[in-house]
Amino acid sequence: NTPINENIDQILDVLDKHVASLPTKISNQTDSKYWTYDIGYSTDVSLHWKHTNWLKIFNFFKEYPYAKATFATKYVNPKLLNFNPEGKIRIRFSLMPARISEILEPKTSPIIERIKAVNIFIEAGYEVHLNFSPIIAYEGWLTEYAKLFEDLDQYINNQYKPFIKAECIFLTHNDKQHEKNIASNRLESEALIWQPNIQENKVSEYGGKAVRYKAGIKSNFIKRWSMLHDRLLPWNKIRYIF
Repeated sequence: NTPINENIDQILDVLDKHVASLPTKISNQTDSKYWTYDIGYSTDVSLHWKHTNWLKIFNFFKEYPYAKATFATKYVNPKLLNFNPEGKIRIRFSLMPARISEILEPKTSPIIERIKAVNIFIEAGYEVHLNFSPIIAYEGWLTEYAKLFEDLDQYINNQYKPFIKAECIFLTHNDKQHEKNIASNRLESEALIWQPNIQENKVSEYGGKAVRYKAGIKSNFIKRWSMLHDRLLPWNKIRYIF
């Protein structure tokens, strides 16, 4: 993967040729109409807005008839509101219970700010989805997720709810990051995300070694989380969950 903040013109030229080479888009869970490109795979666009000419990138997708851009973010950056992408940029606000976010994601936008930003960004012309990631199981987790779901249902305008979809990704971790976090004295966060008694080793599709919840346990977690989600947020269609 090439970071898009390097050699922008060259990358956009390659993108142009790539999209042009694709067949007519068939509707799927990613998008019903456009070929979709994740421009935030290796960076948080909202956080690093000033470091790259993102407006040039945004304009490319706004004007391109067959493609749209998407990125997940943990930040609410009002500078993005100066641009109207006319639905061709999808922002996926990353969400987890507020207490856990304060432990795992210090110095990012508070969860309530991200929730309240959904309406604002939709009104500015962005498509907005919800990125429940990582989903972490701990004592009382479903109670805290219920509060998160209730806040989403309360703050998001009813007229926008049918258009907001979700992606749901349960926690993966790895030995090296665990050791690094322990060395950095991030003991509280590791107590949440490093639980060997309910986790197992796996090899990712890219060949990397990772740790995830044991298959049978994870299946149970997914079922319970999904039931709660669907009961409290029946309007929020899940694109995928794993």
